[in-house]
Amino acid sequence: MFNTFQIARSKHKQISVQFHLLICVLLVGIASCKQHKTEQPSEIAVKSSDSLVYDTAPRWQNDHTLLFYTYRHDPEGAELYTINTDKTALTRLTDTYHNEWWSDTVLGEDIIYVSSDFGKSERFGGSEIFSLKKDGTFTQLTKSVDTTAFNTSPRVSPDGKQLLYCSNCIGKAVNSDIILMQSDGKNPVNLSKNPAADKLACWSPDGTKILYQSNRTGSYNLYLMDLKNEELTQLTDNSFNDIQADWSSDDTIAFASDRDGDFELFTMASDGTNQTQITFNEVRDVLPSWSPNGTMIAFSSYRFGEKDKGDIFLINPDGTKEARLTDR
Repeated sequence: MFNTFQIARSKHKQISVQFHLLICVLLVGIASCKQHKTEQPSEIAVKSSDSLVYDTAPRWQNDHTLLFYTYRHDPEGAELYTINTDKTALTRLTDTYHNEWWSDTVLGEDIIYVSSDFGKSERFGGSEIFSLKKDGTFTQLTKSVDTTAFNTSPRVSPDGKQLLYCSNCIGKAVNSDIILMQSDGKNPVNLSKNPAADKLACWSPDGTKILYQSNRTGSYNLYLMDLKNEELTQLTDNSFNDIQADWSSDDTIAFASDRDGDFELFTMASDGTNQTQITFNEVRDVLPSWSPNGTMIAFSSYRFGEKDKGDIFLINPDGTKEARLTDR
């Protein structure tokens, strides 16, 4: 397993717990209003006494193991964990004073790519993209001119040779962009080049296209870019917010949308057709992630607690067999 990183803990915590809320809200890009729903297939009830600690942002290491980050040991310091889909082998990968957030890996490789404020003078002082090897080597791949900027959400290409990430991704009025670079951090290229907030890119199964969210028309919609010519196609077009897309091996896209009052999961074809809602709750279901074989979607849901406490769930692409995976 991955060695842990032991970092001396500061005597004073610089940032309040409330900042975790800010991170999640600004990553999404909006604060949505909850509305009553007539369809509620889940029997799960929200617990009013839950704390802020949560498990979120699942990514698949293989068809049976998920990578995610959590604050379960420290409400101001996120760490990376893995867990099997049968709820066994919960394993802590990092142990630092700082935050290891959104991450990704490629099948058959021993490297995890992660956004972290590791090396900053204080928590939440900005973040960079790092690689984390199985032997414990932690290597910084990006270095922003603005040392307080948040570079987040790395996504590695299907062949493992390239990496997408969101630069300057968190803030009330950020000009975030989608950056493409080699997986060793070399040759970064700004793909989006737009004054809007362009965020959270994912790869097509063949690695020739990417999909990301942008608010260049006011609300967030999903845009498809062909990497051969950087031609851009808008796949969704509405006054609500379509965000956090992920692309399956069988060419189906999952994403989150607040078009029914709060964020729920949807699927659609890779040309934007056949948009179908697959979760129905009065809380946020977000950050969908396809299993490598395309038979299951992992996601984060906040139905078990107040504020941003969440858990990892699994669901079939047709919306059946929804199951809670993590439970503190």
